[in-house]
Amino acid sequence: MTLALALFLMFTAVGIFMYWGLPFIMKTVLEINKERAREFSTSMERTMMMEDIRRVQILFIVGPFVCAALGFVVTPPEYRFPGVLAGLVVGYIVPKIYANMTIAKRRRQFDQQLIDALLIMSSAFRGGMSFLQAMEAVVEEMPDPIRQEFGIVLGENKIGVTLEEALDRLQKRMRSTSLQQVISAILLARETGGNLPLIFSRIVHTIREKKKLEQQLEVLTLQGRIQAFVMSGLPVGFFFLVNSTNPQYFQIMTGTDIGQKLLVLCVFLWVVGTFMILKISAYRNF
Repeated sequence: MTLALALFLMFTAVGIFMYWGLPFIMKTVLEINKERAREFSTSMERTMMMEDIRRVQILFIVGPFVCAALGFVVTPPEYRFPGVLAGLVVGYIVPKIYANMTIAKRRRQFDQQLIDALLIMSSAFRGGMSFLQAMEAVVEEMPDPIRQEFGIVLGENKIGVTLEEALDRLQKRMRSTSLQQVISAILLARETGGNLPLIFSRIVHTIREKKKLEQQLEVLTLQGRIQAFVMSGLPVGFFFLVNSTNPQYFQIMTGTDIGQKLLVLCVFLWVVGTFMILKISAYRNF
């Protein structure tokens, strides 16, 4: 009688949870995801294209549920709850990573198009056009993202925003050192009456030389990055190779307390060493 009552109460609790609790949890999680997507679209609407924003919004809303379902499917039955939790965590992290990668890609494209835009503007200056007219020429002839960004500057200027403030907002969106040089030269020339075509020609030359130096640094640091991947992969490859041929070889490391502690220390030093090699091989944008 007691067992039957316990089973009845258990099934009743499960039924109540499935009827009221689970829909409430799903609704709460969905509202949280929608709020995250809304905050993202508000903060990034001037940095990304609208189609990219919609794609990331969908990832913010659907991603946690999809990753949790995948975690439930691919994990064994005894590990399904940790698999679902891991899927939820991944589903919350991946959209943010994708958004940052999309923004970084857009900024790189803008930086690559800047030289052509400066050449168009320099030609427009020689033709007697003003600065705003030269920007309109760039908007008409160049593709996105520089067309959209310059169009935003022109639109802000038409509704009453000063040119200095519009250019400052452009710099904050793109975060480009080359663009910062261009904006500083433009503002200085507007105050002192400098020769903008000549200034732009010098800036184009400076940006090209800077890109050549970046390419040289990329080649020179390639050896260090390859070394980091090789050196970090050797211990893992050695472990799997030896463990597949002689499983008892590492038993002293996994079956004893001192061996487990040393194994944890080895993994920690391996991660630190890989991180240090990658940091040494990297260079900051200058």
